[in-house]
Amino acid sequence: MHLTRVLLTAASVLALAGCSTSKLDLRDEFNLYRSSFREKLASEEAFGQQFLACTRHSHGGHIDPGVQPEMAAHPASLPTPEGSITSPVGALIQRIRERRPQQTDSLLTLQQLVFDLEETPHRRLDLDGLRKVVNMIGQWHGHVDFDEDELAKDSSRFARLLLSYNKAYFGDLSFKVDRAASQGGIRGVIKVTSNGFVDRNGNAFVFPGLSADVQWDPTHPIRVSATPIDSRRISADLTRIFLEAFFDAAFQVPAVHGATALQVEWKSPEQTYPEFDAAHPSIPLDALARVTRDAMRTEAAVSSLVGKAVRGGGVFGLQNETLAATLETAAGVIAKKLFEHEGFCYFQVTQGKP
Repeated sequence: MHLTRVLLTAASVLALAGCSTSKLDLRDEFNLYRSSFREKLASEEAFGQQFLACTRHSHGGHIDPGVQPEMAAHPASLPTPEGSITSPVGALIQRIRERRPQQTDSLLTLQQLVFDLEETPHRRLDLDGLRKVVNMIGQWHGHVDFDEDELAKDSSRFARLLLSYNKAYFGDLSFKVDRAASQGGIRGVIKVTSNGFVDRNGNAFVFPGLSADVQWDPTHPIRVSATPIDSRRISADLTRIFLEAFFDAAFQVPAVHGATALQVEWKSPEQTYPEFDAAHPSIPLDALARVTRDAMRTEAAVSSLVGKAVRGGGVFGLQNETLAATLETAAGVIAKKLFEHEGFCYFQVTQGKP
């Protein structure tokens, strides 16, 4: 049985949920930590221009093989202002469209959500658009599930990240020969799993159905049983994985050591995901901690607000915990990834500023 069908089923129910067409005001919650970036630079024109220029581009500076530079720099998707934070997102969608035109129209809804959150003063989240994004995510994970070999042939950064993140979440399962088996007898195999998907900040997420071996010392191994499979957690985790892969491919904010993005087998060395280099840090370590901490706080604030809106008997109420968990996770991760990008840019341009 394909476990990612859980998310596909949840997404299909979303289309029938009958949620009223409306937008949720996130101005206060979303600006809780990030608004100070532009406010602090309002009186510093030079720094402000550098900050805006930084947000318009990815941090990696690499272009996928086979993509013309001008195509990456000028996305032809939504009629958004040229040179906005939406540019890296639009450029990524354009690159995906070139490879998989039948699967990219729904990605424009995600770009519109980013535009509404970043480029408009009201900072509103369209919940109908959000559930379309969740439905689209379910389709992409289904594609990974059913066509993994085909997707593995795709050399684009997004495809490589999505496949690697998905496989890591499910333990990157493999088997090896048990070399301790006696000669002449049956040679068994041993299951080998990873530590799960590790995001660019070093936080790990793993499929709850996996058991793990914990060893306190060489003579006392302990097996930790798998936790019960919960549709809310799986749906939310798979939504997170897709959005992490999408925005990591778009923004390429440097990752800390151990992140799954740094372990991807790339088709070309030019695609290597940027790692935060402590020997030559792009921002100070305390600034990295600040961005990481406040990005998680932003995710918590936005997830909480959306969770309250989609639960209960209000106008947005879904009466479905799996759907609510999926929507709140999607909104929170989007907000977190946007904060990471802008926060990294802010500290890059203000280094040495009194």
